[in-house]
This record gives sequence, structure tokens and C-alpha cells, in this order.
Amino acid sequence: MATRRERLLAEGMRLFGEHGYASTSVAQIEEAAGLSPGSGSMYKHFRSKKELLEAGLDALLTPGARGTSPGREREPGDAADAVAVLKSAAQAGFARMEEDRDLSRLLFRDLDTFPELLERFGRDEIARLHRRTAAVLAGLAGDAGPVDWEAVAAIVQAAVAHYWLLEDRFGSHPTGVSRARFTDALAAITAAAVAPRGDAGE
Repeated sequence: MATRRERLLAEGMRLFGEHGYASTSVAQIEEAAGLSPGSGSMYKHFRSKKELLEAGLDALLTPGARGTSPGREREPGDAADAVAVLKSAAQAGFARMEEDRDLSRLLFRDLDTFPELLERFGRDEIARLHRRTAAVLAGLAGDAGPVDWEAVAAIVQAAVAHYWLLEDRFGSHPTGVSRARFTDALAAITAAAVAPRGDAGE
């Protein structure tokens, strides 16, 4: 059973994501956590809304606390193996954003109010996952040639994030392209880029 602090943290982050940081009051957080609104109960666990937000970011960025990674470095294999690995990486990216839906929403809505938190999120989450994705791509590519895998990883990461953001905003992707179709297409395109040159035309 969740502790009072855990309930406050979970409900506070949910409300921040749904309504925005500035539009969420301490009383609303207390009520959502099953406490008397306006009682000041939150302040027994967090000194302020900002401290609650910082705790939510800490929970995300603590190594090994939770979350998924894009995968692990792989020795180059056949095209089918590359597609499978890339589909898994894209699905892991979606899972990560789903897991941290509230913080992902905050990133694009309110974190500019707290530049130090925004910088930390960029450095410890986005850049970290980008390095991991670039390593996976380079491992799959083998001797594919002098390709800028960091740039390709940024394209893949941006594609997944942009799809998720539109899907989250509209309820479903406005193009009508399902997540499964998107993932299949992204994996196929990227697999073509990482295929060793000797595989071209096979």
C-alpha cells in the first residue's frame, strides 16, 4: 500500500501533467491524495510544490529506479534481426514516455519556469537515452560505413517523441497511422540505414 508521501508525489505529478504546475494548488494535491484539502498535510512531506516536482524528477532520473532503455549494443546480424532490435528500441521509447507521461507533459509546458530542472532533464534523460540509442545503431551497423550515428539516433528519438506527443495531445495520432504501423516503418527505414553495405540489394 502506498504511503502518504508516495500518494502525494504520484497525485501531484499527475495533476501537474494534466493541468500545469501553476494551475495546480496544494489543496488539490492533498485532496487527490485522499487528505483534507487545505489542511497543510503536504508540507509534512514536501516543503513546497517545487520540492514535490524535484522529487518527481529524482524518481525518474535515479539510475535503475525504473524505466526502460533503448536496448543493448548488438553485433551486426541479418536485416530481420536489425528490424526486430529497432522495433524493440522504438517500443521501449514509447514505454518510457508512457511511464513518465506527467513529466513529459511538464517538459513541454512548465519546466521553462525552472531552468535548472529543464537542464537536468535534458542532460540526464534525453541526452542519456540518445547516447544509448546511438550505441545500439552503431553496434547494429558494423561496417556500414562512415555514418553519423549520433545524428541518426537524434532523428529516431525525435520521431518517437513527436509521434507520442501528438498522440497524447489528440487522443490518437491525427494522421490515422497507428503506433504499430509507425513503429514498423521507423524500424524498416532505420534498418536500411544500418545495414552493412554488402547487404545492399540482397
